Amino acid sequence: MKKLRVIHLVEDLKIGGAERVIADIVEGLDRKRFEAQVWCVARGGETAEELMEKGVEVRILGISSYHNPLNIIRLSRLLKKEEPDIVHTHGYFASVIGRLAAKKAAIPTIITHVHSTYWEYKKRHILIERYLSRCTHKIICCSEAVETFVTGHEKIKDDKTVVIYNGVDEERFSPIQDPWQARARLGIDRESPVVGTVSSLTPHKGQGFLLQAAVKIRDTYPSTKFLIVGDGPLRRSLEEQAQRLNLQSSLIFTGARRDIPELLSLMDIFVLPSSSREGLGIAIIEAMAMEKPTVATDIGGIPEAVQDGETGLLVRPGDSDALAKAIIELVDDPDMAKAMGKKGRDRFAQKFTRKSMLCKIENLYLNLASQKKDNETV
Repeated sequence: MKKLRVIHLVEDLKIGGAERVIADIVEGLDRKRFEAQVWCVARGGETAEELMEKGVEVRILGISSYHNPLNIIRLSRLLKKEEPDIVHTHGYFASVIGRLAAKKAAIPTIITHVHSTYWEYKKRHILIERYLSRCTHKIICCSEAVETFVTGHEKIKDDKTVVIYNGVDEERFSPIQDPWQARARLGIDRESPVVGTVSSLTPHKGQGFLLQAAVKIRDTYPSTKFLIVGDGPLRRSLEEQAQRLNLQSSLIFTGARRDIPELLSLMDIFVLPSSSREGLGIAIIEAMAMEKPTVATDIGGIPEAVQDGETGLLVRPGDSDALAKAIIELVDDPDMAKAMGKKGRDRFAQKFTRKSMLCKIENLYLNLASQKKDNETV
């Protein structure tokens, strides 16, 4: 059987949840049936470098705008020369220019992947998405909430969409029984409760609300340590907020890291305080895989992962008091927190493994390619 050639198009590949999903798809596809590569339309990044180190073909095209028709023509010519069977796009910019170029290049199958609920889209963004859906064979939504956004808010026909949950590697993300070395490297003792989050430092992730909650938590449990893993445009303002709140001795900013399993292992409670949107939250799935109880906001696709009162606790977005109360409830009751973590691991194994995600994406590729071949022979 001839391998299907798949090109993933993305604006850049820095460090983040969507970037991790893309990397896992490209690395994990069955190499006997698929030949995959990644094209970073504008820029590369840390994840792009990581993929290159592993032998994945990654191209960086340096195209920064889709408003110039010459850029669309350039990308179209590159695609036509490469002759992929499938173009799989990610993110607004790459999905716009990628689908326009793929259509012009007459690529047999065009897929776009929606990783969040983009409520900030303006009317023109929605009209563009609706128009481009006509030449899109399938729109992968990472949660039911995202699918509802696509069909309800963008008014795209529901026969275009399919829900495929994000998944993470169950071997890489599995409970670590001895997290003490990881704690020691960060100067955290064995007795201190550790509350942490992993995400890009951007407005919609809501880390500022966690800092506000940290003040209230520290009043009840003074030895609590707070871990913020990740980097982004809000790094400096969050550090300044921490100083104003006098949290320096309780708070650690790690920056962007690759040793996420080790950092999750030393946390007692994982928090994702997203404030305005969230497709699903790859970090939540990673924390569940590590048997960590989760406190998160009741927004987007988060409730599809975190079962309130079972695998964690859900609170209103933007409510630092509710966030603090939920975290304190878990610190108060370590047995309940541990039980939630174990149930979270069970739920992860049922719905959010990398193996499950890859199986569904591979089947989608094969089915769409088969349909295209059948149509050509009619």
